[in-house]
Amino acid sequence: MARAIVMDADVLLMDEPLSNLDALLRLTFRSELKKIVQDLGTTTVYVTHDQSEALSLGDQVAVMRKGRIAQLGDPLDVYDAPADRFVGGFIGSPPMNFLDAAVSRDGGTLVLGEQQLMAPSILRSFAGKDVLLGVRAENVTVNSTRSSGDVAATVMVVEPMGSTILLTVEVDGHTLKVQAPPTFKTAPHRTIWLGFAPNTMRVYDRETSMALEAK
Repeated sequence: MARAIVMDADVLLMDEPLSNLDALLRLTFRSELKKIVQDLGTTTVYVTHDQSEALSLGDQVAVMRKGRIAQLGDPLDVYDAPADRFVGGFIGSPPMNFLDAAVSRDGGTLVLGEQQLMAPSILRSFAGKDVLLGVRAENVTVNSTRSSGDVAATVMVVEPMGSTILLTVEVDGHTLKVQAPPTFKTAPHRTIWLGFAPNTMRVYDRETSMALEAK
């Protein structure tokens, strides 16, 4: 990397330069590399299979699929609003959850298997349609008791992560990853309740897996 930088080229191409480092050194040097590139002001194309590196280092992120750009944009935009199911499933750890859902004919109810919840305004444009619902793990509220609008879920796996607890749960045949506070107490086979933040839901076409825009 030093030999490449000292050439003072117009463009730098970095092909997974941190892949051979151990996890801690890789994390440390990632921030150092970003500072170096910012100080140089040189256009840099950085290739990586590590989506965390892509999000943390890039000013613009291009997600490639079969030799084509599936989505190009600001890292947070790509994370928050994936262009299709592939991008949502690739960017993020854990990846975005996807659920088959049906919007009632009046657009007021969202049906998830045998359960229903109030449809957020974003879904009113898709009244009477079957859609693919996308939601990030951190945008699902986890409760031990039911609140209005919550859906029941069965806990399958509990993974303490330190700052959060990662839960693998089952909702009417769908497996989801959701995050709970570190103080949340649960165990496999227990029933918990999930709430979905309306403004964080993303809607996709079931056949094409492409994002749908509300009208």
